[in-house]
Amino acid sequence: MDVLKGIRILEVSEWGFVPSCATALGDWGAEVLKVEHPLRGDAIRGLITSGMIPGAKGVNFFVEQLFRNKKSVGIDIAKPEGRELLHELVKVSDVFLTNFLPEAREKLGITREDLRRLNPRLIYAKGHGQGQKGPDANRGGYDGLSFWARGGVCDMLTPPGQPPLQQRPALGDFTGGMFLAGGIAGALFHRERTGEAIEVDVSLLGEAVWMLSPDIVAAMTYGFELPKGGSGGTPNPLVANYACADGKLLVLMMLQHDRFWPIFCRAVRRDDLLADPRFNPDAERAKNPKALFDELREMFAREPRAHWASLLDASECIWGPMQGPLEVVEDRQVKANGYILDVEHPVHGTVRVCASPVQFNSEPPVVRNAAPDCGADTESVLLEVGLTWEQIGALKEKGIIS
Repeated sequence: MDVLKGIRILEVSEWGFVPSCATALGDWGAEVLKVEHPLRGDAIRGLITSGMIPGAKGVNFFVEQLFRNKKSVGIDIAKPEGRELLHELVKVSDVFLTNFLPEAREKLGITREDLRRLNPRLIYAKGHGQGQKGPDANRGGYDGLSFWARGGVCDMLTPPGQPPLQQRPALGDFTGGMFLAGGIAGALFHRERTGEAIEVDVSLLGEAVWMLSPDIVAAMTYGFELPKGGSGGTPNPLVANYACADGKLLVLMMLQHDRFWPIFCRAVRRDDLLADPRFNPDAERAKNPKALFDELREMFAREPRAHWASLLDASECIWGPMQGPLEVVEDRQVKANGYILDVEHPVHGTVRVCASPVQFNSEPPVVRNAAPDCGADTESVLLEVGLTWEQIGALKEKGIIS
């Protein structure tokens, strides 16, 4: 459902964080004009060809995921004539979206004040590393640093005594992008109600503080940090991971152990556990978690995961499989809810990408167009804002546009 149909987003950003916000807005029906350098494009276009992803070739998975439902406009905004073109696009846009740092925005004349003079109704949205105030506001930041490391996420997920865990690609970027998209939606609503265009700001560090807020608030409240990442950290054997006979893992997540204990025992056909004095009544079970953990580990290791899945699925038990990316794609709930989208690419045929998570009226987003080549839409967009073919040709000769 195109809830943002008629809204135009002007994106001047690179890499994953802020561009992923524009991807979500495009999924929701907005028209997204992505301004890229006319020759090199967004830096993330080079991740495949540069060899940063070993073994990857052909389809650039980041580009297909991030650039769908966008138009690419190749403009060199470092040159005065390029900035003039950008200004023309600002005049007909609803949202300006950027990850450029303050000094770069000042130098290029794309600060909030600069652009509001051209379009008073323009919502100005920005994403960055460490926040818009303080001594590090003008310092660059990526999610692996600002979100994962500095924000405390890595520290809390790494088992004690182990080397720091490495973040998965763009984990903080894509989550932060959804936060920024939500903020923009709120700003559009505010403008609709009041006529006022406001600024939206999200940082990767602020995102980490929010996501880690249970740990941070607990630490501030009690004066100590909760146990960090690793296995065996829960006192409840019904909230744990178990290996099955085929090496696959399943996860139990029954926080109300007193309620689910009899349900679970009957589901896995272990009524004998209900008669075991070590585990009954509830108070005794709380005294003997290790014995119960050992009992359940041995039990689950006797049969493959599919066996336990059939028993647990037939009950009220809250459980699920631990899966890798290729398994997630085939998950019955992922398929049923349209969380994977097929994109018809003009060169590569059908390409599969991940849907943004918000659905309206129970409908998954629709990919209206595959990721465009750098500058693929430059001519059509500039014609819409009044340039002639002669002007476009002259700008191409100067290298201002692609």
